[in-house]
Amino acid sequence: MRYTHFVFDIDNTLINTTGAVLHGLQRALRDVTGEHWDLSRLTPVLGIPGLDAFERLGIHSPEQIFQIYPRWEQYEQEYQYTAYLYEGIVPLLDSLKKKGCVLGIITSKTMPQYTSSFLPFQISEYFQTVITADDTVRHKPDPEPMLAYMERTGVCPRQILYIGDSIYDMQCAAQAGVDSCLALWGCHCPDGILSTHRFEEPAGMMRWLE
Repeated sequence: MRYTHFVFDIDNTLINTTGAVLHGLQRALRDVTGEHWDLSRLTPVLGIPGLDAFERLGIHSPEQIFQIYPRWEQYEQEYQYTAYLYEGIVPLLDSLKKKGCVLGIITSKTMPQYTSSFLPFQISEYFQTVITADDTVRHKPDPEPMLAYMERTGVCPRQILYIGDSIYDMQCAAQAGVDSCLALWGCHCPDGILSTHRFEEPAGMMRWLE
C-alpha cells in the first residue's frame, strides 16, 4: 500500500458533531446579539477553529467575540449528548491498525476541546500523533497543521492520506503536497471540493483498502 500514515479530522469525519457545534453557536449568538441565526447561515464555521469562525460570519467586534466564544464552548459541551461515532469508523480503524498503518489526527479543536469532547468516545488509543489548533499559528486551510504533523513524525508527504469532511481539510492537505480523502458521510456540501479520493461511507473506504 502506498500510504503508511492515515490522518483523520475529528468533527464530522470520525464523530458527527454538527448538532452540538451549530446549536451551541446559535444559542451563544442569540444570547449576545439578540438575533436568531438560521443554522444554514452557520455551516461555514464547520471545520475551522472557533476564533477563526467569527470572521467567516462577519463578526469583528472583539467585545462581542469575547462574550460569544466562551458561551459557545459551554453550550457546545451541553449539546455533546447529540454527538456520535459514525457507523463503520471503529472497524475502519481496526482494519488500518491490522495492516500496520500509523494513524494520526489533525483537528481544529484546541487541546482542552479535544480532551473534553473527543476522549469520551474512547478511540484515542488508535492514534499515535495528534495535532490540535494549539500546535500551530495558522490553521486549516493553511498547510501548517499538516507540515507540523510531518515534522513531528518524520514522514514524507507521499506516504500520508488525510481524511476529512470539509474543503478546508482538502486544501490543507493539497497545499502540503499530501493526498486527500473526502469523507462524504460527514460532508455538508461536496460540490466543487477537490480531493484525491472520496467515499460515501467508512465501509466503502474499507473495501478500497482491501
